[in-house]
Amino acid sequence: MQGSGTSMICARLLPVLMFCAANLLCPIASANAKTRQQATNNTMPPVDETGIRLGRFLLSPAITSRAQYDDNIFLSENGATSDVITTIAPRLTLQGDWRVFHLHLAAGSELGFFADSAEDDYQDVDLKAAASLDLGPSSLEGAIDWKQSHDARGGNDVPTGATEPVIYRDVIGQLGGRYATNDLHYETSLAIRRLEFDDSIALDGSAIRNDDRNRIESRETVRALLPLDLGREAYGEITLNQRQYDRVPDDTGLVRDSSGFQALGGLRLDLTDLIKGDLAAGWMSQNYADPAFGNINDYTLRADIDWSVTRLTDLTFTASRAVRETTVTGASGIVGFNIGAGILHELRRWLQIGANAHYSDEEFRQTTRRDRTSRLGLNMSYHVNRHAWIEGGINHDLRLSNSAGNDYRRFQTRISLKLEM
Repeated sequence: MQGSGTSMICARLLPVLMFCAANLLCPIASANAKTRQQATNNTMPPVDETGIRLGRFLLSPAITSRAQYDDNIFLSENGATSDVITTIAPRLTLQGDWRVFHLHLAAGSELGFFADSAEDDYQDVDLKAAASLDLGPSSLEGAIDWKQSHDARGGNDVPTGATEPVIYRDVIGQLGGRYATNDLHYETSLAIRRLEFDDSIALDGSAIRNDDRNRIESRETVRALLPLDLGREAYGEITLNQRQYDRVPDDTGLVRDSSGFQALGGLRLDLTDLIKGDLAAGWMSQNYADPAFGNINDYTLRADIDWSVTRLTDLTFTASRAVRETTVTGASGIVGFNIGAGILHELRRWLQIGANAHYSDEEFRQTTRRDRTSRLGLNMSYHVNRHAWIEGGINHDLRLSNSAGNDYRRFQTRISLKLEM
């Protein structure tokens, strides 16, 4: 049976590989302007190196095609279902750059097609607009991000008996500013997020209401930074949040509204472009409107390090601990600890290989459930020419849970082709 399954997978992947090879043999449009600029703030992406120059604007069209084999698409503990998923992801980016003003507009989508489980096909769309104004010692920035996406079957918040993924809309608006004096730098930001989830159909034909998850989240952050010496800054920050649900109470008779804060003290590093890092630790608190949930008070941390070991090798390390939302029955929220590391090595200018590892520990507060998930991955990227990339990789996921029925193991392989002008 295993040999037959392998043959079937190869047969499905062969047309995709032939399509990729055919595209690589086709001539690709050339003569595009190249510019590179460091991003001036958190909401503005860096200006892309490739594109079509239109006066002050840079237009960058791209398309990515990927074939992926997944041996457990529903994250099942027993009786795993495998499938081959083909995705096509076009994207169009327009960037404008003036002396004090920067503009970024983007539109994209991802269309996913399952070879066997057609009911899990999806069509994701996203739109983004961001702008920043540089006023010397101060700056202003803003962004709005709209997307329509999906939660695949098998996730914690998707009903087990659903016949299809849950479609949702996610809108985030952000405003921020920075001001620098001789002694201190100040940063502030405000973000408002709106989430809406569509209802779905159960296996027995009944309707599944997902509006229990509809909510508005707000987040306000204030940060003060003290320059220490060349390449180092100490900082303190506090973030306030509010999470307000549409349904009060929800289907289980509970009120999930909450408010909280996260206070951090940390250090930013930028040492001769070899080591860049952000290390912080502190305290977090989340207070729930419903006394049945109780409150969450615990330590928090954040780490993000990028180390250029040599000109050809780069190491990354990330870690975080925070409170996340969930609608799992009886749980007030998830206290999640995540840690990850990766290495990327350039064998040739046109060939890179990498490896990564990730571990997460999720505590579902007010319940006894605890999930521990690990991931190991390998990847390779082949730069065919200035307009084409081939990327491939494998991942292995393993989740161990003390809640019956929530263990799973998953193995994935993928190959993709990206073309851009």
